[in-house]
Amino acid sequence: MQVLLTIATILGLTALFSYINERFLHLQQTIGLMLLALGLMLVLMLLNAVGLGDGFAEEQAFVIRLSLDATLLNGVLCFMLFAGSINVNIRTLGEEKWVILTLAIGATLIAAVLIGFALWWLLGLAGIALGLTFALVFGALISPTDPIAALAILGKVGLPPRLEAIINGESLFNDGVGVVIFTIFLAVAAGTQQPTLADALVMFLREVLGGVGLGVAAAAVMHHMMTRTSDYGTHVLISLSVVSLGYGLAEHLEVSGPIAMVVTGLVVGSFSLPRLAEQQRAPFGTFWQAIDEVLNAVLFVVIGLHIAIVPSAGLMPTAAIAIVVCLAARWISVNISLNALSVTGALKGDRLGLTNLLTWGGLRGGLAVAMAMSLPDSPEKAVILHMTYGVVAFSIIVQGLTISRIFKADQLKRLMAQ
Repeated sequence: MQVLLTIATILGLTALFSYINERFLHLQQTIGLMLLALGLMLVLMLLNAVGLGDGFAEEQAFVIRLSLDATLLNGVLCFMLFAGSINVNIRTLGEEKWVILTLAIGATLIAAVLIGFALWWLLGLAGIALGLTFALVFGALISPTDPIAALAILGKVGLPPRLEAIINGESLFNDGVGVVIFTIFLAVAAGTQQPTLADALVMFLREVLGGVGLGVAAAAVMHHMMTRTSDYGTHVLISLSVVSLGYGLAEHLEVSGPIAMVVTGLVVGSFSLPRLAEQQRAPFGTFWQAIDEVLNAVLFVVIGLHIAIVPSAGLMPTAAIAIVVCLAARWISVNISLNALSVTGALKGDRLGLTNLLTWGGLRGGLAVAMAMSLPDSPEKAVILHMTYGVVAFSIIVQGLTISRIFKADQLKRLMAQ
């Protein structure tokens, strides 16, 4: 009964906040939902601080029950990634494959290392203890751009097709890199193992290439079954079962579940759905669009509510430091990657303008918070969780609200050479 009540409460809050945002705030939905959830928790915290509340323990217990790390990483993430990727054109991604791969792998690796070393040094100067390995753990979990945030917010900006493909493609594929780095650095920080460079390479290949292979296999199964049936309900059941079973199998095989589901969505959206009749394709697309919008809305409300359990005492400077470091590391890593592409002739365009766009448009979201919450209890976890929440909140609210004002449509069209 408690599980049902928790689900009903979060759905009710999401519906209420969505109504208030549409009627009065007129913000992009995901940003408005997070702001309202964040505002609600801050008001409750303030009332409790001045003695007008009856304690904040019940609200904190409710947020803990939401269990973002388990719910997102081991639950609904597979459906969100599949729903977000079936509308991305795989042929457009193919045209920008070298740019996407260089950013997803190179920029993520460079940013993770830069963030780790910079924060280790700067926090040490500020008198905040955070070991180098844990600083690198934070760099790994915060470096990948979040596909959920990017698809939800940047999709409304009206980017030119090539830029949209690059941003979507990078954010969809750099999770595998981030998870591998996160796993390696966490193992070192926790003292469970000391992986060598060869171990890291094997883990990377297994996670990424294994995820791609599993995604293609899952898409083949879904394609075979869907193109041989015509009932809408059957199509929905096939897709739900293949996505959930495929993600579970990815965990069992220790390959990247997020990459597997992205590949499945890309293949099904580009090759399977066009084979269906319009009267079959339209309701299927509507179903997954509804899944995408509902789960995204709930996720951003949950992110806002999580301020209730983010440690804050004595850690206020760390969020500001982390925000500046993450933006600087993102700019440097993207600039290095784009310059390398330009030298090889794989990219022609305004490198500085692209670097600025990809830096400010490199949004972080629920995945980073979920990974931070999944860390084992330790003194370092409080610092990492505080920095993660600060960077994510700044990314979604400040960067998300201003990106369309900073980068105008005519400016965006001139960034990529035709």
